[in-house]
Amino acid sequence: MAQINFRIDDETKRAAEALFGSMGLSMSGAITVFIRQSLNERAIPFKVCAPESSLAKEELLRRINDVENGRNCHYHDLIEVGDEAGKTTPKAQSRRTAKRRQRAMA
Repeated sequence: MAQINFRIDDETKRAAEALFGSMGLSMSGAITVFIRQSLNERAIPFKVCAPESSLAKEELLRRINDVENGRNCHYHDLIEVGDEAGKTTPKAQSRRTAKRRQRAMA
Protein backbone atom coordinates (compact mmCIF):
# COMPACT_ATOMS: atom_id res chain seq x y z
CA MET A 1 0.00 0.00 0.00
CA ALA A 2 1.30 3.48 -0.92
CA GLN A 3 1.73 6.37 1.46
CA ILE A 4 1.24 10.08 0.70
CA ASN A 5 2.62 12.84 2.94
CA PHE A 6 1.68 16.51 2.73
CA ARG A 7 1.76 19.59 4.93
CA ILE A 8 -1.26 21.59 6.04
CA ASP A 9 -1.65 24.20 8.77
CA ASP A 10 -2.72 22.94 12.20
CA GLU A 11 -6.04 24.81 12.32
CA THR A 12 -7.18 23.47 8.94
CA LYS A 13 -6.16 19.94 9.94
CA ARG A 14 -8.12 20.11 13.21
CA ALA A 15 -11.22 21.49 11.44
CA ALA A 16 -11.01 18.82 8.73
CA GLU A 17 -10.56 16.01 11.27
CA ALA A 18 -13.61 17.25 13.20
CA LEU A 19 -15.73 17.47 10.03
CA PHE A 20 -14.65 14.10 8.66
CA GLY A 21 -15.01 12.51 12.12
CA SER A 22 -18.62 13.70 12.25
CA MET A 23 -19.15 11.76 9.02
CA GLY A 24 -17.45 8.65 10.38
CA LEU A 25 -14.31 9.16 8.28
CA SER A 26 -10.67 9.51 9.19
CA MET A 27 -8.50 12.05 7.38
CA SER A 28 -7.04 9.18 5.36
CA GLY A 29 -10.51 7.85 4.55
CA ALA A 30 -11.72 11.29 3.41
CA ILE A 31 -8.69 11.78 1.15
CA THR A 32 -9.19 8.30 -0.29
CA VAL A 33 -12.85 9.14 -1.05
CA PHE A 34 -11.71 12.35 -2.78
CA ILE A 35 -9.13 10.52 -4.90
CA ARG A 36 -11.51 7.71 -5.88
CA GLN A 37 -14.27 10.15 -6.82
CA SER A 38 -11.75 12.17 -8.87
CA LEU A 39 -10.79 9.00 -10.73
CA ASN A 40 -14.45 8.07 -11.32
CA GLU A 41 -15.25 11.52 -12.74
CA ARG A 42 -11.84 11.96 -14.36
CA ALA A 43 -11.85 15.46 -12.84
CA ILE A 44 -11.81 17.20 -9.50
CA PRO A 45 -15.29 16.38 -8.14
CA PHE A 46 -16.18 19.97 -7.28
CA LYS A 47 -15.77 23.42 -8.78
CA VAL A 48 -12.37 25.00 -8.17
CA CYS A 49 -11.97 28.74 -8.62
CA ALA A 50 -9.88 31.58 -7.32
CA PRO A 51 -11.30 33.44 -4.35
CA GLU A 52 -12.97 36.68 -5.33
CA SER A 53 -11.04 39.74 -4.32
CA SER A 54 -12.00 43.37 -4.63
CA LEU A 55 -8.61 44.10 -6.20
CA ALA A 56 -9.19 41.54 -8.97
CA LYS A 57 -12.69 42.89 -9.52
CA GLU A 58 -11.38 46.49 -9.72
CA GLU A 59 -8.67 45.44 -12.19
CA LEU A 60 -11.22 43.63 -14.36
CA LEU A 61 -13.52 46.66 -14.40
CA ARG A 62 -10.57 48.92 -15.30
CA ARG A 63 -9.60 46.63 -18.18
CA ILE A 64 -13.17 46.47 -19.47
CA ASN A 65 -13.32 50.26 -19.37
CA ASP A 66 -9.99 50.48 -21.24
CA VAL A 67 -11.20 48.13 -23.98
CA GLU A 68 -14.54 49.93 -24.32
CA ASN A 69 -12.67 53.22 -24.71
CA GLY A 70 -9.97 51.85 -27.04
CA ARG A 71 -7.14 52.20 -24.52
CA ASN A 72 -4.48 49.56 -23.83
CA CYS A 73 -6.18 47.28 -26.33
CA HIS A 74 -4.14 45.33 -28.85
CA TYR A 75 -5.37 43.08 -31.64
CA HIS A 76 -3.34 40.06 -30.49
CA ASP A 77 -4.80 40.40 -26.97
CA LEU A 78 -8.32 40.27 -28.41
CA ILE A 79 -7.53 37.13 -30.39
CA GLU A 80 -6.14 35.38 -27.30
CA VAL A 81 -9.13 36.34 -25.16
CA GLY A 82 -11.55 35.30 -27.90
CA ASP A 83 -9.78 32.02 -28.51
CA GLU A 84 -9.76 31.19 -24.79
CA ALA A 85 -13.45 31.92 -24.48
CA GLY A 86 -14.17 29.93 -27.64
CA LYS A 87 -16.78 32.48 -28.59
CA THR A 88 -15.07 34.90 -30.95
CA THR A 89 -14.57 34.16 -34.62
CA PRO A 90 -11.85 35.89 -36.69
CA LYS A 91 -14.56 37.73 -38.65
CA ALA A 92 -16.16 39.05 -35.44
CA GLN A 93 -12.72 40.04 -34.15
CA SER A 94 -12.04 42.00 -37.34
CA ARG A 95 -15.35 43.89 -37.04
CA ARG A 96 -14.70 44.73 -33.39
CA THR A 97 -11.14 45.80 -34.08
CA ALA A 98 -12.28 48.04 -36.94
CA LYS A 99 -14.91 49.66 -34.71
CA ARG A 100 -12.38 50.27 -31.94
CA ARG A 101 -9.93 51.81 -34.40
CA GLN A 102 -12.68 54.10 -35.72
CA ARG A 103 -13.55 55.20 -32.18
CA ALA A 104 -9.88 55.73 -31.32
CA MET A 105 -9.37 57.93 -34.41
CA ALA A 106 -12.51 60.00 -33.73
